[in-house]
Amino acid sequence: MFNIDLSSKRARLALRFFTYGVMTLATILLTVLAVFYAMGYRFNQSDLSFEQGGLLQFRSTPQNAQVVIDDKIQSFSTPGRINFGAGNHTVKMQLAGYHTWQKNISLAPGQLLWLNYARLIPENITTTKMADFEGVTNALTSPDRKWMLVQVKPDQPVFKLVDFSDPKKPVVTDLTIPDALLAKKDDKYGQFVIKEWDLNSRYILVDHINQDMHELLRIDRQKAAEAKNISHLFSLNIAEAHFAGGNANVLFANTSGVLRSLDIGANLASAALINGLEQFVVYGSDTIAFVATRDGTTPDVKQRVAGIYTQGKETIARTFAADAKVSIAYSEYVRHAYLALNMGDGAIKILRDPTATTKDNAEIATLTIPGEVKWMKFSSSGRMLEAGNGNDIANYDLELDVPTSWEISGPALTQPPQWLDDYYLWTDAGGSLRLFEYDGTNDHAITAVHEGLIPSLSQDGAYLYSFKKNPAGHMELQSSQLVKE
Repeated sequence: MFNIDLSSKRARLALRFFTYGVMTLATILLTVLAVFYAMGYRFNQSDLSFEQGGLLQFRSTPQNAQVVIDDKIQSFSTPGRINFGAGNHTVKMQLAGYHTWQKNISLAPGQLLWLNYARLIPENITTTKMADFEGVTNALTSPDRKWMLVQVKPDQPVFKLVDFSDPKKPVVTDLTIPDALLAKKDDKYGQFVIKEWDLNSRYILVDHINQDMHELLRIDRQKAAEAKNISHLFSLNIAEAHFAGGNANVLFANTSGVLRSLDIGANLASAALINGLEQFVVYGSDTIAFVATRDGTTPDVKQRVAGIYTQGKETIARTFAADAKVSIAYSEYVRHAYLALNMGDGAIKILRDPTATTKDNAEIATLTIPGEVKWMKFSSSGRMLEAGNGNDIANYDLELDVPTSWEISGPALTQPPQWLDDYYLWTDAGGSLRLFEYDGTNDHAITAVHEGLIPSLSQDGAYLYSFKKNPAGHMELQSSQLVKE
């Protein structure tokens, strides 16, 4: 045993350095352990090793749902997060009075996995009549979910505008297109079709098709008397048009196979932006994905091309034979652009950054489905690509790089399922409104509806609006309560 004379200055200095050294080493060790803990590492007592897990983030509608992982109740409710071991797990979120939300997940080491989209559906859903219409042939809700334009009769320029400022007491007013804007045949109107709201939820595009005549109208929900007949304004045959981002004064339009920009405020149509146009998708204010027919190696040989037009420049992403069946979908997600190419043979090629160099312009995935792909569409966030043929559905998750496929049970679909929000789709096949997630899980029947009319969520997501025909033959706007009071 050593005896240390602490009265010695040298001994006291040595002891001080030793103490500081131990404290420094302990601090470093604790810091390293904290960093390892933050990175998801845990000590496995069974084999005395460190293993890296992942971070799970939870959020649900409504909140305060109990979280259960692998049948073990966790110590927190939604919203919340937890570091958990890597591997396959079963996750549940449950709340009294609601169906349990459940999903099988795969958590990779170091992964941050967001489960922030869970929508808990009440076990007993209350559906209430909100308004009564003589009939409804079409209805479309604005992007801010505050307004709905309802078409009562297809051959009349009178619509119903529903204001959902109070989701429990909507206000219905008339919106009439001025008669002077419309051309008649045999003193009759043709068919009116609601096409699109602008991103600011004020203006609506409406088609008027009267025998061989096609008129495109822009309606101002605040000042219907100031509606514009776009076809007459520019003296152009407009087959299809879409708003340019949030600017309701600018449209991109297919005018007899030529893409043009139409400035309504300046009454100015651009020169041809894209020739041989067959299909186009507008993204933002200046990006257009398109399919067009062009001359091949010689003028008498045609080819079909898919490309992107943005910032005044055209880029051809892929070239196909003239008889190839090509359709496209386009979106952007987390600093990357994605172009989906449907070749009509059951396979969809997904390209990342299609305007980049050949090296970067890569086919990152192929999504397959039995038979011919009939439809495909990105979710509004751009993360999910959904495609289908009848009841066969496929999805590709761009964030997780995961494809899934399944078959929707029940009646044959009369129209493709459509996105309700960024993660949920709906179908009304068989007159039953159903919601399910992008991968087919958490499928729930909500209420009886009239097929073919688009439902919509309230601004707060607490109510789901839809239409049902009553015994008198009228159409009822109804509200299904998705969040219990």
